[in-house]
Amino acid sequence: MLRPMIVREVPLSAIDFEDEIFRISEDLGLERMISSLQAVGQVQPVLLLERANSKPSKIVCGFRRLNGLRALGKAGASARIVNAAEFTMLEIFLRAIWDNLAQRPFNLLEVARVLFTLRQKCGVKDPALIEQFLPMFGLSPHRHVLQGYLGLHQLHAELRRLVIEGHLTLASAERLSREAPDAQARAAPIWSNIRLTASLQRELLDLVEDLSAISGTTPSEVLSDPEILAITREAGLSGYQKGQKIYDLLYRRRNPRLSVARDAFLAIKSELDLPGCVRLSPDPFFERPRLRVEFDVDSARAFREIVAALDRASGAAALDRLFQI
Repeated sequence: MLRPMIVREVPLSAIDFEDEIFRISEDLGLERMISSLQAVGQVQPVLLLERANSKPSKIVCGFRRLNGLRALGKAGASARIVNAAEFTMLEIFLRAIWDNLAQRPFNLLEVARVLFTLRQKCGVKDPALIEQFLPMFGLSPHRHVLQGYLGLHQLHAELRRLVIEGHLTLASAERLSREAPDAQARAAPIWSNIRLTASLQRELLDLVEDLSAISGTTPSEVLSDPEILAITREAGLSGYQKGQKIYDLLYRRRNPRLSVARDAFLAIKSELDLPGCVRLSPDPFFERPRLRVEFDVDSARAFREIVAALDRASGAAALDRLFQI
């Protein structure tokens, strides 16, 4: 049980702003906080950890409030004080966790930060993290979930931003977090300039890992290829177009023969002059001479028109060539 805490005015000069061991918030943007402080002042006291030997106090809760007060040139802040000699690190950090949870849910990077601090700074063992803390954040109590989130805490700052903005999936972020910090730094500008669906992110990372293994290089080196970097700088393309173009480039490098067959199929298919609603698909790996024909119609007339177009295509020499790829 935590003991009662006193509240007093503390000079900002007596606070260690650099020590962020108890920080939970991913974003410390101050614009709204400064507006609030200017309008009504500091409403709630912050929580500080007082240390022996006149060392500056650590911030436990209230990083935004304190940074906002400092930005406004204030001299001090109202603070609740806990004494480092009377509490364990875990007891203190639990205060920070529940103080934040009472106000808002955590995003996934904040959950990662909390789990990392509990493990590395508070000494909480993995079984307790899995059984007690993962369910606290609505996560399944499994080891692979814990490892994934712990990995996220090591993610490059730019990649973290992409996760928060929804441009990078959790699964993709977990895979990228396994790379060394310098490798993440090289990959970050590329991911910042492209946009891909969740499935294409997964497929792109699969291609990068395959090409990395084949060439004996790292995934970041595969992505740092000059041709790929040139695509990211193409001003006339959207992020999605850049992503698709990079995916196509890597697909061709990973599957050169399959890419040639696919290009040939598309070229010959265009000679059949079929309506756009007719979908012709080859065998996925061109291992067998097989075509899949699909179409959707909303009237008998449309059905007859498509059947007539297919009948015309059945007599074209291009059809025979499709089965010879």
